[in-house]
Amino acid sequence: MKPAADVLKELVQPSDISAHSSTGLVGKVDEAAAEDDKAREEKELEELRRKPALRPIPTKELDRTVQLTPWDVLHTLGQAIALSRRGAGRGLAEHWGCLKYSQALTGGTESFMTLSAEGRETADYYKAIQSGELGTGFALTLARQLLGRRYPDHSISIVPADTALRAGWALTSRDSGPRSGYRYRPQFFAEVWKPGEPSLAIPIACKGNHSNAATSHTQLASASAHVEAVHIGAWNQTPVLVFSTELPTEGPLTVHALQAPEPAAG
Repeated sequence: MKPAADVLKELVQPSDISAHSSTGLVGKVDEAAAEDDKAREEKELEELRRKPALRPIPTKELDRTVQLTPWDVLHTLGQAIALSRRGAGRGLAEHWGCLKYSQALTGGTESFMTLSAEGRETADYYKAIQSGELGTGFALTLARQLLGRRYPDHSISIVPADTALRAGWALTSRDSGPRSGYRYRPQFFAEVWKPGEPSLAIPIACKGNHSNAATSHTQLASASAHVEAVHIGAWNQTPVLVFSTELPTEGPLTVHALQAPEPAAG
């Protein structure tokens, strides 16, 4: 076991993160979506609505190499997953959300962040949970950064989508109210606001995997169906962000990201 002082020191050690967003990625995601649509048609499953015309995120908003600390990611994750919980235990839930992956990531000032030995040795039945939750942490950390650049002097708040949508729809059999009849939905909303101005809500879908880039392409194709489930205002005018974090057991991690930007005024 590492001494606690060493663990805390490593949590604030910055490392590089590779962010991938390109026209090539758009093409791969479109191919993955087409393959999935064909498979669903053959199995006579419901046709999915997908966000059309996803685009790369400009480098002026999302650097292709981003420097983060593990704590940046874990603190964001802790806040995001704790907000959807109820009761007086929210603070404890947030604290636990930060700590349970405290030794899962490693890196250094001159290197890219990777899974640590502990992160790689996670039991198989926990790997999907780990990749999904760490994917959430990386996605929301980068979402805050790029939205801060896109909307300077605005506050950025991350809200679990289930918490917001329960105000108007029944999401489970236990909820009361009208049912949407569509099981796909984003995981989060980013609220961009400034005093005296209307708020902007941006649906976010974020996923993660311990596999490879091809799996991320499939995850982004799926994410395009999740964000398409919510439209705010006029049809197809809602900006969205979709992320898939590739966390291989060997080699550095990569965050794949695409967007549907806010329509230009006028």
